[in-house]
Amino acid sequence: MMLRMLTLSSLLLALACSAPGTTVPAKTAEPFVPALNLRPVAVSLAAGATQVFQAEINYPDGVRYLRQPVGWRVVETNGGMVNGAGLYTAPTTAGTYHVQVNREDFPDITATATVTVK
Repeated sequence: MMLRMLTLSSLLLALACSAPGTTVPAKTAEPFVPALNLRPVAVSLAAGATQVFQAEINYPDGVRYLRQPVGWRVVETNGGMVNGAGLYTAPTTAGTYHVQVNREDFPDITATATVTVK
């Protein structure tokens, strides 16, 4: 009869691999929650002045876009203009207006800034 000798580390490895219920379950991935932040959220401008608004979004893991997928608009008719880069030009009429940005990849996600034109 031939006797085999196991080293302590081999024995521990064999026991660890064969013991039931000792495996660690894989961590489940958290679902992606889209976010959108707008800066500034409130601004006061002179008539005809300009203001740059910045939108920040998060991305799903491993995803990057060639351009930031956001769309801009002024909520009120005759409330000024905003271009695709977030540059707002105030109207010549004093009042309170709102600049809104939305995620194009998640259209229900929006943020709004208040603009007071003096």
